[in-house]
Amino acid sequence: MPKKTLYFRNRNLEILIAVILVFFTIAVLTGCTSAKKYGGLKGSREITDIFEKNQILADHFYYYNGFQSIPYVIVGINNEYMLRSSVWREIKLTPTLLNQLTTRMRSVYTPSPRGAWILGPDEERLGIWYSTEQWTAVRLDQDNRIIIAPPQPLELR
Repeated sequence: MPKKTLYFRNRNLEILIAVILVFFTIAVLTGCTSAKKYGGLKGSREITDIFEKNQILADHFYYYNGFQSIPYVIVGINNEYMLRSSVWREIKLTPTLLNQLTTRMRSVYTPSPRGAWILGPDEERLGIWYSTEQWTAVRLDQDNRIIIAPPQPLELR
């Protein structure tokens, strides 16, 4: 007889835990979708071509992370936004300098770098990205300030 009672107590406990987990999951998912603050990258052949054809977008400010002569990543941020971080260095690109940097990046890093759109939390295009890394966290703060997580040091060929 005690085994039946114990079984029913455990079963009721299991149901209670399952109900709590379902409500907790719903609460977390609802909170995440309603207060989304992060964006990311969306791979783009168009952006790869822009970098590899040494085109500089006039309405973008350019930054790099990594070594000055062989960056881990080059980003172009739409001039409606401001990049906020001490790990990014602004760079005044010319087509010649961009060609040197992208050629070095392609010859040194594995796999070869590719381009991507930098997207905000609502999929708005904040800028462009060129790197072997194709994932990062992007946060859009007040006053159009962007925080972009830099990539880890890249693998050499």
